[in-house]
Amino acid sequence: MTEVKVHDKYLVVIPRDVRETLGIKIGETVDFIVEQEKAVIYPKRGDPASVEKLHGIIKHKGAIDEGIEKGYAVMGDESR
Repeated sequence: MTEVKVHDKYLVVIPRDVRETLGIKIGETVDFIVEQEKAVIYPKRGDPASVEKLHGIIKHKGAIDEGIEKGYAVMGDESR
């Protein structure tokens, strides 16, 4: 277990060992969920609900890889 201090405006730094274990990168989104009186952090990447919301947004004729690259271009590099 790693202890961290709550700073001004309730900011908390995610410790390096936790970031590395969970693969959290700068700019990613995480969820904090309270489970049985404990805060649990979940990186948000590829959860089924978010994929379902996006299904069908990109219309592309051709190879799936081309469609994915086009989608990344529209969203910007930070989404990778």
